Amino acid sequence: MSERLDVAFVPAECPGSDGTGATHSSTIYIERLSRRHDLTVYVSSQMDADDATLPAQDRVEYVLHDDLPKLPHPIFTKMDALHEESAALEGHDLVHSYSSAFIPVLAELEIPTLVTLNSYLPVCPKADMLYHGERKCSGPGPLKCAACVPTTAFKRRQGIEAELRQGYVSMGQIPFVRSSMNHADGITAYHALSPHLKDDYADLGFPEDSITVVPHFYDEEFHRPRPEPTELTEPISALYVGALQDIKGVETLVRALALLRRNDRDVELRIAGRGPLEDTLRELAADLGVEDAITWLGYVDHGELPDLYRSSDVFVYPGVIDEPFGRVMLEALATHTPIVSADVGSMDYIVGPAGTLFEPGNPESLAEAFETLRSDYAAHREAVSHQLKRFEPETVIDSFSSLYAGVVDST
Repeated sequence: MSERLDVAFVPAECPGSDGTGATHSSTIYIERLSRRHDLTVYVSSQMDADDATLPAQDRVEYVLHDDLPKLPHPIFTKMDALHEESAALEGHDLVHSYSSAFIPVLAELEIPTLVTLNSYLPVCPKADMLYHGERKCSGPGPLKCAACVPTTAFKRRQGIEAELRQGYVSMGQIPFVRSSMNHADGITAYHALSPHLKDDYADLGFPEDSITVVPHFYDEEFHRPRPEPTELTEPISALYVGALQDIKGVETLVRALALLRRNDRDVELRIAGRGPLEDTLRELAADLGVEDAITWLGYVDHGELPDLYRSSDVFVYPGVIDEPFGRVMLEALATHTPIVSADVGSMDYIVGPAGTLFEPGNPESLAEAFETLRSDYAAHREAVSHQLKRFEPETVIDSFSSLYAGVVDST
């Protein structure tokens, strides 16, 4: 057991509230890490803490800067709020920011600092590293980013209001990216969620020797093993969970479903999530003649997701960008649901033999990967248990405690 440390933990947004995957991850990390270390959680968020169920309150102290204004810009109001706590932060053994939005603030501190790289925000004002929304970007530049932001917003077809809002936020983050990259060497160590994320940041000038890969661990609410099947019987139940927007590639999934149905595969698809492309996707399904094979579930409460995964034969992830990790993959694995995934980011590292991969954006490749998984389904299901071991909570928290100790000892 590593030494118990006094840790200042900076979460992504307000822990315990409904939000992004990073918000949920922050919540369960606070719950777990507070069993081994003394945590003071510094919340800097536009969310309202009164609407959240703050985790581990009997073991954790909270310093709240919540309900912050979004103007003049949300990221800078959060940075200013955390900067007010600089003196308090320096009273701890270590500051760990699970949000990658605070590199410029933490770089000014005189104590050991650790920043989790769980998005591309420090190196891309849109946080996706897609140039013009189409291909992987080689790196930021003020003029380059200023041209990319509006072009991408227009291509994403999210509606004029959403496009303007996202454009304003992203344009305002161009100077933040420049500041983060200029302060990159001022952070003691970095935690990357996946191997490709470490490689990408190193390629952009972040100190490679200071970046350690520690993956997510699965949420124990989702850990629901089930008996291995002797065979996969039709109808085959496929599941997608996520936003209905272009970067998630759901159009590819709908087109692949049509190909599978055309080949006499009885596949039924459930789609859990909402987004700006829902109407477009419904129209596409009707045009392809598969509207009766799709159940549109809309928003599904987090507590209902484990049973939804567990009642599915296959989970499909058709995304087209390099996700920093992809927590939905662990949700599927924890419920012993094999995966068909686009070959993006570190999906090969996460999925392993528990699923099959396909070329992103290619419906034919997705359909072929689905057939490959179907033909040897029992073997893929059997591989889930072994693959899941690397993401067990105690295994990951052990790695974190070792990382904490190493960061403190290195200064």
